[in-house]
Amino acid sequence: MNTYDAAYDLARAIKESDEMKRLTAAAEKIKGDEEARKMVKEYIMAQMKADYAKLAGQKEDEEGYQHLQELAVLVSNNSNAQEYLQAFIRWNQVAADLQKIVSDAMAQGMDVLELDKQ
Repeated sequence: MNTYDAAYDLARAIKESDEMKRLTAAAEKIKGDEEARKMVKEYIMAQMKADYAKLAGQKEDEEGYQHLQELAVLVSNNSNAQEYLQAFIRWNQVAADLQKIVSDAMAQGMDVLELDKQ
């Protein structure tokens, strides 16, 4: 099996996946809904900021948490924003899973060389 051919097959499968189709369709809907676009962008940025702070070991920001909760309520009341955010979250889960699978496979090459034992 040619690794590059398999990688291109995987890329094609990703582009044709149900998750990508759902994300693309949801993105088309919010392009025409400025309120939903702003809301989703603000929610994603606030979530990323909270996630980064957690990874950095920082204390949870109560004000930031409240803002995120308020945004979640707003998103839940806008069907286009809600649909996009759900598709975006699912797509990110798939992407993280795929990255882990590839990383694990690549790590096997390092194990063969026993580089971690030096």
